[in-house]
Amino acid sequence: IAGGDAAGPSAATCRKLVVLYGIGGLSDVGRHAIMAGLEKNVEHITVITEYPDMLDDENWECGCIDGHTNPFNDEAHASKLTMVKIDSWKNEQPNLVEHFQGADAVISCLGHRQPGWKNKELVTKGLIARDGNKQVIKAMEEANVSRDVTISSFGLNRGDKTWPHWASKLMRLFFLTFMRKARKDLQAMEKLFNESSLDYLIVKPVGIGEDVVPAGRYFQQEPGKEAVGGNMAKMDVARFMVDEAIQPTTVRGSKVVGSAPGTPMSG
Repeated sequence: IAGGDAAGPSAATCRKLVVLYGIGGLSDVGRHAIMAGLEKNVEHITVITEYPDMLDDENWECGCIDGHTNPFNDEAHASKLTMVKIDSWKNEQPNLVEHFQGADAVISCLGHRQPGWKNKELVTKGLIARDGNKQVIKAMEEANVSRDVTISSFGLNRGDKTWPHWASKLMRLFFLTFMRKARKDLQAMEKLFNESSLDYLIVKPVGIGEDVVPAGRYFQQEPGKEAVGGNMAKMDVARFMVDEAIQPTTVRGSKVVGSAPGTPMSG
């Protein structure tokens, strides 16, 4: 099991990062990726989203001890950030490629795995993993940007043993029943990356509960090894994604990432 910490690689080779986020638990990681990029002193971060006002929320649906404030309102960070608001990933976004020009890597956190019982928008505007990333892939290829780190989920596919934990079977059951639409959206997204020319990494975090406090570390699941823990904070997932954007270790594949082995599930 490979581990990492918040120090990770430097951002010396990453001048510009593009970060995309939507709504839902997986997409929440995208907001945190902005902060993780700033931690690494990435020179400039372009943020593309339908929901820029979410950065004003006091609660980012996470267990981060000090909470969050909008980094665009922070004088120390504002000059390093550019916000691009779009109307909907369901619509074709004109001139999208210009926002990817000169980027070293892209972190894409679109889509989710919620059934939408509490927030109906999740099943109307929120199912954008495929539609959004289809446009992102096209723009990246046109801008000659190759590295993409995108978020997905474990338990999507039949017989998936990438995380040797009982919760994999439970998640698979959820995806086959009340989370079918989210499953199809994420599967379609993964297929697009597999068919693309990009040097992508699909990240499948375990845990990411709203109450999980960041540990400043992450652990990658390795084949045949003990299961990583299912109690990972959204901020630690974001740090892993930024580290992989800056200094890739896995190309054209996927990785399950979690907390220290033996850590109990959150919630």
